[in-house]
Amino acid sequence: MKIYEVSFNSNTFKLEANVVNINYNTLDEQYEKLLYILNSEGLDVLDYNDEIAILVDDRGFEKVGNPIFEVKSEDDLVFVLAGKLLFVRNIYNEESTDFGSIKSEDIFNLRNYLDIKFKGILKQTL
Repeated sequence: MKIYEVSFNSNTFKLEANVVNINYNTLDEQYEKLLYILNSEGLDVLDYNDEIAILVDDRGFEKVGNPIFEVKSEDDLVFVLAGKLLFVRNIYNEESTDFGSIKSEDIFNLRNYLDIKFKGILKQTL
């Protein structure tokens, strides 16, 4: 599964974006690997649009040193998020919505049109 990862490099003071590949056999294993990448114990899911979701550490604002981002969705909703951001595809089925591999055209569109602003580094927890 391909994931589009956006983070902030505190050594170079630049936003970084990478495509990360993960392999898994079960949805539980997928979830554990996503948590590992986010360095978190849980995650929040926000819809960037109908097809793409943003995954973020559910306790990102509790970790001093996390970058803070402002992201505008395609529906003009503004999210303020702390920590690394993972972009995945929504896979809809009868019982739930699962996470799937991001497509090349999604990455192209995110690189060219993602409205994201780096707001700073979390100096104290909320």
